[in-house]
Amino acid sequence: MSLSVGDLPSATDVLVIGTGFGGSVMASRLAEGGRDVCVLERGKAYPPGSFPRSPTGVGLNFWDPSAGLHGLFNAWSFSGIDAVVSSGLGGGSLIYANVLLRMDRSWFRQPHPYEPGVLEDWPISYDDLEPHYQRVEDFLDVQQLPFAEAGFGLAKTAAMQHASGGQGFSLAPLAVRFRDGAGKAVVGAELPEAAYPNIHGSWRRTCRLCGECDVGCNEGAKSTLDHTYLSAASKAGASIHVQSEVRSLAR
Repeated sequence: MSLSVGDLPSATDVLVIGTGFGGSVMASRLAEGGRDVCVLERGKAYPPGSFPRSPTGVGLNFWDPSAGLHGLFNAWSFSGIDAVVSSGLGGGSLIYANVLLRMDRSWFRQPHPYEPGVLEDWPISYDDLEPHYQRVEDFLDVQQLPFAEAGFGLAKTAAMQHASGGQGFSLAPLAVRFRDGAGKAVVGAELPEAAYPNIHGSWRRTCRLCGECDVGCNEGAKSTLDHTYLSAASKAGASIHVQSEVRSLAR
């Protein structure tokens, strides 16, 4: 397992900047392919149990180095749009809602942006992406809320199902572990170690249904990138460095 603060190598085949979805998958694939990979992340590592929950802790958990803050949430404001992004090992996966919907086939043919009546095909089709969708879903062990099983019959989900009248209601595929190692749906059960060591060297548990996904999962139930692709990259030999911000690039 290779996870450190600073302590960067003097040379590497591939330098990956940032541990969001693109960087983490790239690091894993290249390291597994035998390349020497170094991964840099400006934020901190957040093992299970380390996400703050107190009002004071959450209030300080923002990325604003000018104010001495190096926390998880980085708020950006632009004309007409605001965004909240993540600074931490695993990038946006730490604060996203875990929904892994495949893009519908209809999206791959869209109205042309400036030629009325003309449809434009994307250069990549759904069929091109399908095996990659499947590979990611398998690797992240994507699951649905086991709504019909004991302990998981959430009142809000039942209300939504009732309101839909059974029309168009389906449970989303989630990058969340609801089932234990034997495949049984259990709340708060300890998960077995994956084929690659967890980069944090810590436990993970199945979902406790606490609804805290978007402020950091303290159970490790979310299949965030630190628990998955970055752990696999580390096992394959990548060196991963947190609190290491890239401010300039030069030939």
